[in-house]
Amino acid sequence: MTRLLIVHYAGDFREADRLRRESGEEVYYGHGYILDQLEALKAQYAEVGFLCSLAPAYFEKLENGVTVIGANANPDRDPASVIAQIQRFAPTHLIVFGPMLPLIRWGLANSVRLGVIMADSFANPYYRWVRFRTLPRLLNDPRITLVANHGANAARALVGIGVRPEKVLAWDFPHHRTPEAQPTKAQAGQSPLKLLYVGSVSAKKGIGDLIRASALLKDGLDVRLDVVGVGATRRFAALAARLGIADRVRFLGLVPNGLILGMMQAADAVVVPSRHSFPEGLPLTLFEGLASRTPVIASDHPMFAGHLEDGESALIFPAGKPRALAEAVQRLVSDPALYARVSKGSAAAWHRMQNPVKWGEMIDRWMRDSREDRAWFARHAVA
Repeated sequence: MTRLLIVHYAGDFREADRLRRESGEEVYYGHGYILDQLEALKAQYAEVGFLCSLAPAYFEKLENGVTVIGANANPDRDPASVIAQIQRFAPTHLIVFGPMLPLIRWGLANSVRLGVIMADSFANPYYRWVRFRTLPRLLNDPRITLVANHGANAARALVGIGVRPEKVLAWDFPHHRTPEAQPTKAQAGQSPLKLLYVGSVSAKKGIGDLIRASALLKDGLDVRLDVVGVGATRRFAALAARLGIADRVRFLGLVPNGLILGMMQAADAVVVPSRHSFPEGLPLTLFEGLASRTPVIASDHPMFAGHLEDGESALIFPAGKPRALAEAVQRLVSDPALYARVSKGSAAAWHRMQNPVKWGEMIDRWMRDSREDRAWFARHAVA
């Protein structure tokens, strides 16, 4: 009897299912897609489950028969509590969704069919040589038959730390919001200048750099910054207050994903300021920003390389440099020709970022494991 379990670090898919049934909405892009794919898998196999490690403790079945589990535990600090829930489900097939080493080791020790999917980069030396120094050896184990990372650069980063290229795939979600569906923009709107950030509120995601850049601009530009997401909100609200721009920064918390495109279109610039220290795969905010046709201002994070062209499809600034970010904002809004060119060029960047390997098909083919499916994996591997 086939029993597939996918283990994720964060999220809460019981809540994602409830929200979608009650309102038709999703807070995080891709959650509705994952729920649909899990339901399709449940139609084929005896049991399908999705375990969110940090979610409150629960072990329930959705109306479609998919089991959703919350472990209320950090898998890095308390792997035993997460493993207890894995053992309770008793999978024959296990996918570890993230570089959670204790869970990968458990899978290798317990003779399950094992895959590892990630949305992580390994550019930061701490991640490469300290925290995940044993990851390449684990992933190269022939008992791990699926290895994938989110986006081409992230997949190549795995190869860069020693994972065999014939094992590694680059995966993505389908992206239905296309730049062709939106009009290009000729110039920034009237004052105040509206900047938008969407993502977790943390220093490594660059929100502090964006607030500092907004403060540097306050004497020459009337800037308004909207921050969508959760995290260390109090800390960064206090930073905005110390810099004298508390009245110019709004922390909006979580916003349904269906509203994000409209918010981006209403903004003058979408800012993606991730620092190199953040283990970015390929942020969905970047896809949505490009699809909105509002110019994107992005850091030079290694995972963005090759996708964005400075002055053509985005403006690029050195990560962790608030003054450089402020200068990029000034450069964008003071040059209508540049603004229009970046808006128009967003479509080419969006298309460069597309990936033929979609999350659902990848898992479906891994589960079937026919000769044709194995050939499909070989065709799409980084090698």
